[in-house]
Amino acid sequence: MLDSITKYLSPFKRILAIINKHRLITYMVFIFALYGLLIIKINNLGQISASTSQTTATTNVTTPEHLNQSVIYQLQQLQNNNVTVQSLFEQARSNPF
Repeated sequence: MLDSITKYLSPFKRILAIINKHRLITYMVFIFALYGLLIIKINNLGQISASTSQTTATTNVTTPEHLNQSVIYQLQQLQNNNVTVQSLFEQARSNPF
């Protein structure tokens, strides 16, 4: 019975011996294949664009912030009364960054 099992496992032993002999090359091929699949998956996910319904749903959720009228009035008064603040506002208008 042991002889029949060893005869059955004999081809596997040869394959394992070949793989063990070239294990570095086998490992590198496996890693490169894994990286290749990962790059392909990332590339495919990067090319997917949002549908128009998703885009409109997202833009409808975000609302622009509005300033209170009293805050706007106070800023205008501050700008008109202070020269350094006027220069800051002018600088901010000409260079927003």
